[in-house]
Amino acid sequence: MVRGECRVVTVGEREQQGPRVGGISHRTASWLAWSACAVCVALIALAFLLDFVTDFVPVQPERLDPSVTVLLGVLSLAFSTVGALIASRLPANSVGWIFCIIGLLFAAQRFSIAYADYALVENLTLPGGQDAAWFSTWVGFANRTLGVFLMLLFPDGQLPSRRWRIVAWAVLLGAALTALGEAFMLRQLPTHPYLFNPYGVAGVTNNEFRTYQFFVASSLLGNALLSTGTLVALLSLFLRLHLARRDEHQQIKWFLFAAVPAVVCVSLIVVPGMVYNFTAAFLFNSVRLMSFVEVPNVLLYVAVFALLFVPVCTYTAITKHGSV
Repeated sequence: MVRGECRVVTVGEREQQGPRVGGISHRTASWLAWSACAVCVALIALAFLLDFVTDFVPVQPERLDPSVTVLLGVLSLAFSTVGALIASRLPANSVGWIFCIIGLLFAAQRFSIAYADYALVENLTLPGGQDAAWFSTWVGFANRTLGVFLMLLFPDGQLPSRRWRIVAWAVLLGAALTALGEAFMLRQLPTHPYLFNPYGVAGVTNNEFRTYQFFVASSLLGNALLSTGTLVALLSLFLRLHLARRDEHQQIKWFLFAAVPAVVCVSLIVVPGMVYNFTAAFLFNSVRLMSFVEVPNVLLYVAVFALLFVPVCTYTAITKHGSV
């Protein structure tokens, strides 16, 4: 082609490319979103296969009930599927992409737990068992972070106003501090209590402050910021519900039906862990308000089902009262 020559794009080529929204065509967005969904299906299937071929796992009081792990697999598929449905139709709306990423992270955590068990217990020749166990321990905070942004950005994918950027940055700071603390805290891994954190840091900087306390403090501060951000984001939904009109009002109302019980149930599980880490690291007399073995099964089931309603209610809100 000669420099400066203009090429005319025919109508047929434009239809093949699809309309472009926010710099990405609907066809490309659909391919990316459904590819992410396919990866989730593959990871969950592999996790179930590894669970099946792993005959024995050491006693793990902190491990979830098998039926709950199945529901978590369903949860991953629900988030990824709804994310693909939304992102393929509204590629400029970040809500759909957040759902896709949450589904991928749920599936990745589920697979890493199963792979770590198989590599550390069943087939010791496989590499990366400890790394997979370590990854499964702290990746969960990323979904909490995305959950906060989901509440802040729903339904149009935009923050309510520029003032809410402070909340967004505080949540990102909390996520970074939590990641730092959870990655290097010296302890047994919650998802694999038979294994100590392979990257745990121990030491004494002076006679009063121990190095591992820094990572505990980082995790506690990060979790506090994430928890505060969660409550503030939930409050923003009620504020927008009061100001919204017609379709947006119905969208937010549908979303709140799932968001409120999900936030309550997740908080009931997260807060006891924060209390235990604080008392164990700084008071040297650990207080265990609740552990997985002590949490009533009904609470775990309610938490998972509450999270399952989030993608269902979100898709209903966007398709019934949105522009899909």
